[in-house]
Amino acid sequence: MRVIFVILAASLLVGCHESGTWKDDARNWKRVFRAPKPDDITVVHSWFWRSPHFTYEYEYYIQIQKHADLQKRLLSMNPMKQLTLEKDVQEATVWSQHRPTWFVPKPVAQYELWVYSNAPNSAFRLLIDRETGALFLSDTQL
Repeated sequence: MRVIFVILAASLLVGCHESGTWKDDARNWKRVFRAPKPDDITVVHSWFWRSPHFTYEYEYYIQIQKHADLQKRLLSMNPMKQLTLEKDVQEATVWSQHRPTWFVPKPVAQYELWVYSNAPNSAFRLLIDRETGALFLSDTQL
């Protein structure tokens, strides 16, 4: 009986998290950044998916209106490098089938593309629209 209780309790604990897909949900900022959204930041669009699996599996796409301070913090507080070689840019912009049409709608050459410099296998991408300054972030962990 005790073994059954332990298995049941462990199953409940492991499975007790929010999973699903959220489009343009106000809570997507917190899902992405794990912090409340500052009042001076405008999220234009967002898409977030989390697996019901017990490990933390997710995918997200988020578009943020131009925000110089956020851009500065993203680039200075994280080990980032800009990709400039066409081959690297092409490899880094292969998106999943879930990529929304609003995410990076222009040719990729019209964006600055930033990735983590110390995590070559990371799927995190920051794209900055060269004309408007809009920030596009995406990441996947499966």
